[in-house]
Amino acid sequence: MAKAKILVIDDEKVLRESVKKIVEKIGFIAETAMDFPSAKKLVSQFTFDLFLVDIILPKMNGIQLMTKLKEEYGLNGGIIFFTGEPNLDTCIGAIKLGAYDYLEKPVDPSELIEAIKQVLLRRKHDIKILETAPKKEFIIDDSAFLENKKIDDKTLKTLKKVKNSTHKILLDLKKKYGNEFNDEQRDLLNKIVKNNGELKKIIEKLNPK
Repeated sequence: MAKAKILVIDDEKVLRESVKKIVEKIGFIAETAMDFPSAKKLVSQFTFDLFLVDIILPKMNGIQLMTKLKEEYGLNGGIIFFTGEPNLDTCIGAIKLGAYDYLEKPVDPSELIEAIKQVLLRRKHDIKILETAPKKEFIIDDSAFLENKKIDDKTLKTLKKVKNSTHKILLDLKKKYGNEFNDEQRDLLNKIVKNNGELKKIIEKLNPK
């Protein structure tokens, strides 16, 4: 099986090289670019399965860069954005572009690795479904996870933090952009709401009152 190829786009050399090492350490192939021209050159030569893109870039931001690459090359690789200045505008831009994840800097290596694995796993799953049947919703399956209910306090706090922050973002998005979403974007947000509800159930089972 061919290794997944990942393109890291960041104007900071130290960061993109460190992310490249993380990608290669977990067994994938990585290329790096610092801006649109260098990313365009690589995209014209290779097919990438995933793009790790910093939102804050010179001349054009990461969302604008990926939008332009998609328009010119019809990319279908997954996207993970990371930024040191998260806000609703970039969050909604990432959602509209179809990003799989949106990570805040400084990015924890273990968090990045898990996000990469989940994106590639889900993309492989989606491709398989598209070949055989209509695409189904991606819903958290907690059956295997709950077989062993032992969990440390730190992990539980992290789960709660993810649930609460996701809930807040969803409320903010609905309040500020609710009337601007098209049907596809609304369906995506509804799936996120449903997944967050599943996460809430997991937390309640792991930490019964």
